[in-house]
Amino acid sequence: MSTVVPERAVQTLMNPASVAVIGASEDQHKYGGRLLKMLLSHGYRGHIMAINPVRETLLGVSAYPHIDVTPVVPDVAVMAIPQPKVREAIEACAARGVTAAIVITARFSDGGAEGAVLERDIVSIARSANMRLVGPNCLGIISPAHRVVLCPSTALVAEGLPVGRVGFVSQSGALMGTIFDKAKEIGLAFSHAISVGNQADLELCDFVEYLIGDPATAVICTYIEGLKDPRRFAELAARAREAGKPWLAVSSGRTQAGAQAAFSHTASVAGDRAVFEAVCREEHVTLLDSPLTMIALATSLADHPATQVSRIAVFSPSGGEAAIAADEIESAGLRMAVFSDATRTKLADYYPPSQAANPVDTGGRTVGDGPDVVGESARIVADDPDTDALLFAITTTPTLHRVASDVADALRRDPASPTPRKPILYVFETGRLADTARRGLLERGRYFLNNLREAVDVLAAWHSRGSYLPPGRPVRPADCPLTAAGCAAHLPGKGTYGEGATREWLGRYGVRTNEERLARDEDEAVAIAGELGYPVVLKVASAGIVHKSDVGGVKVDLYSDAMVRDAYRRIVTNVREHAPAAVIDGLSVQTQFKGRLEMIVGARCDAAFGPIVVFGAGGVLVDILAARAIARAPADPDHVIALLRRLPLWPLFEGYRGVRLDLAGVVDTVVRVSWLAADLAARQPAGLDFELDVNPLMVADDTCCAVDARLRVAARSD
Repeated sequence: MSTVVPERAVQTLMNPASVAVIGASEDQHKYGGRLLKMLLSHGYRGHIMAINPVRETLLGVSAYPHIDVTPVVPDVAVMAIPQPKVREAIEACAARGVTAAIVITARFSDGGAEGAVLERDIVSIARSANMRLVGPNCLGIISPAHRVVLCPSTALVAEGLPVGRVGFVSQSGALMGTIFDKAKEIGLAFSHAISVGNQADLELCDFVEYLIGDPATAVICTYIEGLKDPRRFAELAARAREAGKPWLAVSSGRTQAGAQAAFSHTASVAGDRAVFEAVCREEHVTLLDSPLTMIALATSLADHPATQVSRIAVFSPSGGEAAIAADEIESAGLRMAVFSDATRTKLADYYPPSQAANPVDTGGRTVGDGPDVVGESARIVADDPDTDALLFAITTTPTLHRVASDVADALRRDPASPTPRKPILYVFETGRLADTARRGLLERGRYFLNNLREAVDVLAAWHSRGSYLPPGRPVRPADCPLTAAGCAAHLPGKGTYGEGATREWLGRYGVRTNEERLARDEDEAVAIAGELGYPVVLKVASAGIVHKSDVGGVKVDLYSDAMVRDAYRRIVTNVREHAPAAVIDGLSVQTQFKGRLEMIVGARCDAAFGPIVVFGAGGVLVDILAARAIARAPADPDHVIALLRRLPLWPLFEGYRGVRLDLAGVVDTVVRVSWLAADLAARQPAGLDFELDVNPLMVADDTCCAVDARLRVAARSD
C-alpha cells in the first residue's frame, strides 16, 4: 500500500518542479503533441522532459527514449499513449520513483470489465511503489495560478492563461475543457481546473481538500457524477465552510434507488439523490443546474465574499428589457430595490420622475449622451442603501461600444482594482454589435453573460446561499436510553416489527404513542375497546400489508360495542377481498387521537451518508404532498425547525386562519426518532440496515401522537 499521502501527491501535481510527457510528439492532432505544446506555450517554469523513442528533440525540448534515462526523476509523468502500453509505462514510472502520474488514456473501467481489471492493476503497481495516479480517462490539470498545464484540451490552444480565484474539479474532462473555453470567452477565470476521470486512485475529494488550503483559491466548484467517499465529502464540506470558502456544485445522476423499496414511504421519498441534496444543504454546498452559472456565481462570490444578495437594482437602455428583467427577478424570489428619496433626487438630474426609480431606463434620460451619464447613474444606484446588487441589461444603443466600460469604470472599488463596490452582472441581450463593448469589459477584468435568465439564476442562487444556518451540535434528550457501542441487546434485532412492537421502541425513546392492544376476534375487540374507552380505532394487523387504508383495513370513530363488531367484520372482509394472500394476525384496537395535521416521520440508513431522518406531510397525503425534509441523524432541534420552514405545511405552525399546531412536539418527535436512527446505525454487529415509518404522526394544537408505526431491521443484502 502506498505511503505517499494524497496531500503530498496533489501538491506535487499542482506545482511540479519537473514533468515527463510520455507519448510526446509535435503532431498537434495527437494528445501527446498538444500536451507538450500546451506545457510550453503557457509559461511552465519547470524542467520538461519529452519521452519519445525516435526523436532527440521535440519543439525545442530534449527528448528521451525511455523514462529510465531522463536526467532527473520527474515529479510528474503525464501520458497519452495507447491503452495496451499504459501498464508498461506505469511500471517504468514506478521503478523510476515518479511521485505522481496522470493517465489521459481511456478504455479502462469506463470501457468494460477487461479495462476495469487493467485499471486495478495499474493502481496496484503505482501504490506498491508509493506513486499516486490521476485518471485514467481524464484531461489532466490546468493550473493558471502556477502556470502549469498538463492537459491536451483544444480549449488551451488560444493564447493567454488568465488567472482567477475559482478552483474547479470535474469528473468529466470534456466538460472541464468546454467550461474553461466558454469561461475565458466571457471573462471568467480559474486558479486551477482538474479533471479526475475514473478516480481509480486520487479522487475528487483529494483535490477539493487541496483547494480548501490553497491561498490562490477563494471559491470551490465541482462537477460530480458519483462520490467515492460520501462521508469524506461531507467532512470536507464542513471544513470548506469553516475556512470561509464557498463550495458550489453541479451534479448529474438524479436517480432514486430507494424508490424500489416497498416496505416504507421513508425509503421511497428519501432516495439517493434526495439524501445527497439534503447533505449539500446541511453543509452549505450550493447545487446548481448549469456549470456556467456555477462559475459565474463563484467569481462574484470571490469578489464579494461577505455580501448577501436579495434586493436588486436594474438598469437598461431599453424600458422593455428593464421591465422583463424586473419580472424575472421577482419570479426568482428576489425583490427589486426600493430607492431612497435621496437616490431619486440625484437620478432626477438625468431622468424624468417616471424613470428615476427601479428599474432605471437609461434610454429615457433627459440629458445628452455624455460619457458619464450611464456610469454616474450606476454609481448613484450602487450607493443606495437598499441595493445589494445591480443588473445591467444591455441592448442596442448608439453608445453601445462604451456604455458597459463607462459603468465598470464608475463602479471601481478603488482605482487600482477592477472589483466593483457592489456586485454587478452585465448581460448583453444583443449579438455581434456588442463585441466592442464585450472586449471593453474583458480589458477591465470583468465578466459578462449573454442571457438574462443566466444572470437571474446567478442572483437567485446567491440569494439562496444567504439563508443558510449551520446545524447545531445534536444533544441526546435526557430520557433517551444511552446505548453503549456494540450493545445490540438494547436495540431491536433483525426482523419486521408491526405497530405494537414498533411503538414500544418509540416509547423507549420518549415518542408519544396512543395505546393499543391486539384482538384475535370481535368479542376480544369489544372487550378491549371497553377497557380503553371510546372512541377507538380498529386496524388490521398483518406483516404483509404496508398500506392498511388501501385494502380497507382501517376504521375510525367507533363509539360503541356494536360499531366495533361491525367494523371488525368489515375489515376482515375487505382484507380478504383486496389482499387475499395476507395473513391476518388480528385487529389492533387503539385509542383514537384526533389531530389537525397528519405527518410522516421516518428514518433509514443511507448507504452513502449513514442514518437519516425524513419528515413532511403524512397519512393519505404522503404521496400527494411530496415535499420532504431530510436531515442526517441525530438531528439538532434548530436544524429541524429550519427544515420545517421550507415545507408547504409550515404556515400551520406559524398560525394560519387561527390554527397554530404543536411545533415543539413535532420537533421533539423528529429529534427522538433521529436518535433512535443514529443508535440503530451505530449498532453492532455491522451490516444491519433499517427502515422506520411513523405514519401518521397526528398533530393537534398543543400535542402530537404517533398513531401508526412500522420498523424493519435487515441485513443490507436482504
